[in-house]
Amino acid sequence: MSRLNIILKNIYKKKAIHFLILIQVMVSIWLLLTRVDAMIKINNVGKDIESTLSKKPDKIVHMTFADDATYPEDFLKFRNEVIGKGYLDYVASYSSSMIPINEFKNNKKYREMIRKLKIKKEDLYFDGAIKSLDIEKGIDNLMNFDVIKGRKLEKRDFNWWDEKKEEKIVSVLAGFYLYEQGLLDIGTRLTSEDSDGIVYEVVGILEKDSPWFYSIMSSNQIMHLNDKLITPIDEKGSYVFDMLLDMYYYGEMNQDKSSEYILNKLKESADKYELNNKVEFETVQDVIDDEKEEVETYYKSYLIFSVLFFIIITFAITVLISLLLNSRKYEIGIRFSLGASNSDIKKMFLGEILFVNILSTLIVICIYSLFNQFNFRYDDIVNKMNIEPLTFLYILLGVSFMCAVPAFIITKRLSKLNPAELVGGRE
Repeated sequence: MSRLNIILKNIYKKKAIHFLILIQVMVSIWLLLTRVDAMIKINNVGKDIESTLSKKPDKIVHMTFADDATYPEDFLKFRNEVIGKGYLDYVASYSSSMIPINEFKNNKKYREMIRKLKIKKEDLYFDGAIKSLDIEKGIDNLMNFDVIKGRKLEKRDFNWWDEKKEEKIVSVLAGFYLYEQGLLDIGTRLTSEDSDGIVYEVVGILEKDSPWFYSIMSSNQIMHLNDKLITPIDEKGSYVFDMLLDMYYYGEMNQDKSSEYILNKLKESADKYELNNKVEFETVQDVIDDEKEEVETYYKSYLIFSVLFFIIITFAITVLISLLLNSRKYEIGIRFSLGASNSDIKKMFLGEILFVNILSTLIVICIYSLFNQFNFRYDDIVNKMNIEPLTFLYILLGVSFMCAVPAFIITKRLSKLNPAELVGGRE
């Protein structure tokens, strides 16, 4: 009988106590895994954002407007002044929307793409719907990706609105999967029932997995644009209502001036147009640091608790295994009488410990990965919860500790046993 079969047979014979050990190991590994992985991801948030942006976060102003209380005419005066005086190169926003594309309705290629991406039909609202990222001129300067075919958006692409024209041609960039699936190519024109006279013309294909932010630039929720369109916003048809396009706007600072100087000048201009109580200014880097500190503080306390819990459970498992050792003295004596060495007995117990710990760890990692993929699928966000490689190292060290302590105790206990007296024990 192989050593593995012996280990499995022994585990089955004492399945109740081994199951208890399995649960304890799983709970402790789960707590340690989730907290350690969260801390590592928090430290990587800044790097993720920096890699998504083509400019440094400390030179990008994040402006939060009270969009329901800010009149477009006041905003436009403010914007013209800060750009005219050279404080910012532009002031622009972006948002997401849904476009029902006529050409994609009842389209097999479209449905195949949706199936491959595991997107729920109810999330798209309409058959043939495509999510779009709508950007004002300036946001395109911050995007850190390229096109594999065609061209990027140009200044002229943001000037397509003309009330006199019945057909308005809007140049768009298309996600890689839309091209790969054969739904479109350079020059393809798309129409929509909801767009009065607007025709979307594809001028560029984005490289695969081109990233952008799902909500705001301070968020670590970064989405891929593989199945989306990037559409330019023409401000001529955008600031005709009583509200702004969005509450979040961004601007690139003058590189020759300090961030503090620019922020003070922006506040002065906001006061001039009575926007002082309607807008907040900070750099994207400041927002990243504030959010990181807040989340880091929250998780640190949980991490400390998880480590302490892990150590306590390790010693609790050691006690259980010691009790298990006492209850198996008769079995150990029989094995000694059949020619087993002290080393063979040690390997048998260590194999049981190792098997239970590895099984527990694999179960926890599988559950964690599946849970987070499901949790983040709804919003079509890039799964930032994939386990970081460094986390595996920490978990490996933790599992090694959880194996080493019981192994040390068992080795000590076995060395003190007298084989001649073991047969008198109780199984």
